[in-house]
Amino acid sequence: MNRIAMKCSVPATLIALGLGATACTTTADADEATAGGSCNGAKCDSVEDVDVDVTDSDEFTPHDYCVGVRGNGPLITSHFASLARIIEHYGLASGVSGGSSGSVSSFMLESIQMNPAVTQCGAASCTPEQAANRASLLLKSIRGYVDVLGTTEEAAALNLLAPLMRAITQGNLEELAQTDPEAARDALVALLESDDLRSLINPELVELLENSPDPAYHVQDILGGLTAAVNFQADSPDILMRPGLIDFEALGEKFGRIASFYAGYGRYDDTGFETFMASCADPGRGLLWPAIAAIRTDSGSTCGEIYERLATEWRADFVANEDTLHSRIDDPVGASLSALISTSVITGESAKRWSEARDLYFAAEDYTLEIDFDEVRFGYWGTAEDLQQVGNNPMRFDDGKTERFMSLGDGTWREALSYSPAEPGLTRAQELPDGVNVSAGGWSDLHPTLVLRNMGCEDIIYVNRVGGEAGSFALGVATLLGMDEETSDDLYGHEGDSAFNRSLREADAIWCTNWNDLSAANVDEVMQDGFNAPMVTDDPTFTAGAQAYENIDPDNTSLGCAVQ
Repeated sequence: MNRIAMKCSVPATLIALGLGATACTTTADADEATAGGSCNGAKCDSVEDVDVDVTDSDEFTPHDYCVGVRGNGPLITSHFASLARIIEHYGLASGVSGGSSGSVSSFMLESIQMNPAVTQCGAASCTPEQAANRASLLLKSIRGYVDVLGTTEEAAALNLLAPLMRAITQGNLEELAQTDPEAARDALVALLESDDLRSLINPELVELLENSPDPAYHVQDILGGLTAAVNFQADSPDILMRPGLIDFEALGEKFGRIASFYAGYGRYDDTGFETFMASCADPGRGLLWPAIAAIRTDSGSTCGEIYERLATEWRADFVANEDTLHSRIDDPVGASLSALISTSVITGESAKRWSEARDLYFAAEDYTLEIDFDEVRFGYWGTAEDLQQVGNNPMRFDDGKTERFMSLGDGTWREALSYSPAEPGLTRAQELPDGVNVSAGGWSDLHPTLVLRNMGCEDIIYVNRVGGEAGSFALGVATLLGMDEETSDDLYGHEGDSAFNRSLREADAIWCTNWNDLSAANVDEVMQDGFNAPMVTDDPTFTAGAQAYENIDPDNTSLGCAVQ
């Protein structure tokens, strides 16, 4: 069971669900708390631990668990499929943590669990099983959002780099930059300012291209760095200096638009959502979106057609009134679902030296980047309560990752999504709002089970992939930031008591995908892999009962899915 419990402002629908009744009071005794159920899907205060008897009953029993999500760049659709499958079997999540693209997935998970139709089934409260199937359906339907609204800015935001790279390759811009830098610059600027890309392109990059003191230097470097950015290569300190193609604050706004739809913000169609949920959630259990979209409902429409009407009508109204409507992106991180969102932070004198090196890069002058890795911290956004809890380190972890913990305060999702997914290569390191420290992206804690445990999570499912950290993007960036071999072994080593192994050990179950071997362009294959991945655990919390996931593999010893 999760130590996280619900705030007293929990909606009556959740209390009626048994998703946080008497467990949401500090006076409830153990018997009452057990009867009241868990705090799934809601923000919680601490209560005493309660032992839950896991039986082989056919009745669906919601579990108290938190989920850690490893960032995976453009393969983010694997997250949605994995989370959908986990929720189908174990109910709504009680907490989440992630960095890089995992921050976006955490944002979407919280938004979906906020949707009124997840917990309210018409005039009655949903059962825990109905709520699980409904949240799972919405996670799967993100695939449908891209299908239905494929030409919109927010759909483009899910995979912006691919069309850019195709256009750059087709125009032979890298070759042109070697012979005619100014022509290459003009062609690149024209591409970046095209109608279908302009709203998501980093204006700092366009400004540098147009006003560079040495166009050949910057154009060649920017075009040459695109391949490294797409492939998440960390082989030059330039990735920490070079303005990226993507405006991450603008990108976050587009994610906020999608999240607002799923949370039920704006002109919420309660009748339409209830029709969609009631017709498609239970029949869609065990299926992914292409199969769900084809289900013919009693109304004669398919689930895909119902969803298309919902999404297109909502979006048209929201976009028309966006200036006056509240967006999910401006909600505090973790206000509805306990969440910790991470990024790496350059502090102290190292932050000043980075700033000096950045100025030299913009001036097209040689620079040397000297960062003391002792001044690189691992920062997190969340509620003040959760951050204080983690900062107190109640589990007394003494690993190198926990020692680098830094609270970034109770920021909004706009702030967190402007920095955590902004990995080096995709954009340069970014000054944080405090004006002192610098974010270098969310690569720092890609296995966030330790902070989840310190936050109070007793049961943790970690969504990961086969493979270790050797040669990874995270190690590459950390090395550019001054990490030596001894510290690398301490943080990311595959043997002994490294923070990497400790993080795996603290996971009660590991969702073991194989996304490293897949192409982000093949969305259906990526989602199939995430949806059907083996779950590595021998914990009765997850293995017992009729609702337990079918593909549990306690003997899996794959690197990344088991402690070596």
